[in-house]
Amino acid sequence: MDYFGAVVEKVGETEARAKVDEKIEGFHGFLTKEAAAKLIASELGLIEQSLIKISELQEGMGSVDIVGVVQEVGPLRSFPSGAMLRNITITDGSGECTINFWGEEGKKAGGMHLGDTLEVKKGYVKMGKVNIGYKSTYSVVKNAPVLQVSEIKEGEKFLVSGKVESIKGMKGKVFVFTITDGKMSVPASLMNAPGKGRHLQAGDSVLLEGVEYNGSEILIEKRARMLLKKNRDNIFRGKLENIEIDGDKCVLKVGKESFVAGRNTLINFLNLKELRGDIDLHVIIGMKLPEIKGRDVFVKFNKKDDRKEAEYAELR
Repeated sequence: MDYFGAVVEKVGETEARAKVDEKIEGFHGFLTKEAAAKLIASELGLIEQSLIKISELQEGMGSVDIVGVVQEVGPLRSFPSGAMLRNITITDGSGECTINFWGEEGKKAGGMHLGDTLEVKKGYVKMGKVNIGYKSTYSVVKNAPVLQVSEIKEGEKFLVSGKVESIKGMKGKVFVFTITDGKMSVPASLMNAPGKGRHLQAGDSVLLEGVEYNGSEILIEKRARMLLKKNRDNIFRGKLENIEIDGDKCVLKVGKESFVAGRNTLINFLNLKELRGDIDLHVIIGMKLPEIKGRDVFVKFNKKDDRKEAEYAELR
C-alpha cells in the first residue's frame, strides 16, 4: 500500500508532507518517511493497524507494531531445553524496549547492526519484552550508514569500517589499536570487552558499531561492538546467495565467490547430520535454501587449479 499516497488523497499533498515531517520530528528523527506516512494513515483511519510509541507498550498487549533504532545486539544464548534466544534493544526516542528473537529468528537477528531501523509487526508483550511470535514479522527498514575512518566526526555515534594498522595492546584495562582506511589513521580503545583484542592482528578488517570519537580516539564502550573479519588467504565471509548442483557436488555462492562443496561438507553446513544417505542433493537444497538464503556464511577453502573447494562451511 502507498501510505503517503493515501494520505495525500485524504488531506492534500502540502498538508500530507507537513504531517509526515511533524511525525518524524515527534519520533526524534527515528522514523523513515514511509513509517511516518503509515502511522498517519492509521490515525486518519485509512488502515487498521498502527505503530505505537515504545513508551505506550503495556504488559499483555498483542499484535503491536513498533519501529525503532537498534541500540544493542545481544549474544545468542542457548538453554538446556535446546531453545535459543537473542535480545535486540531498540529506541524510538520515547523510550527503549527489548525484543526477544527465538530459535532460528535469533540466529538471523545477529545480522542486524547498531543504528539500523527495525520495524516489528504483530509482536506481543510478555514480561516487559516484545516477543516475535509465529504471526509476527520484522524487517530492517533502514540500514545504518557505514563510515570510513576519514569520515568520522566528533560528538555522535556511528559505524565505521577499516583495517587494523597497528596494535599497542593492553593499557591498563583498555585494549588499544589503530584503525585506518588508507587516508587517515585513528587510535581505538576497546573498553567494554578488552579481551577480544587478543584476536586482532595487523591487516584485519573490522567494523565498529555504536562507537564515538572524542577528537583523538575512537571509544568502543558500553553497548558498542566490534565485528572482526580475519583477512587470510583461505578464509572468506559473505552472504549466502545460492546453492547450485554440479554433478555429485554442489557450489556455494557466497557474495561474489563460488566454492565447490562435497556432500558431507554440505550436510554439515546445513546441520543435517542425521540425514539418510539415499536422499539426493536436489532434495536437500530445495528443503533448506529458502530459509537460509541471505544468511552470513564462513568458508574455509583450498585452492585447486582454477577453483576453490570448501574444506569447511558454517552458517553464522
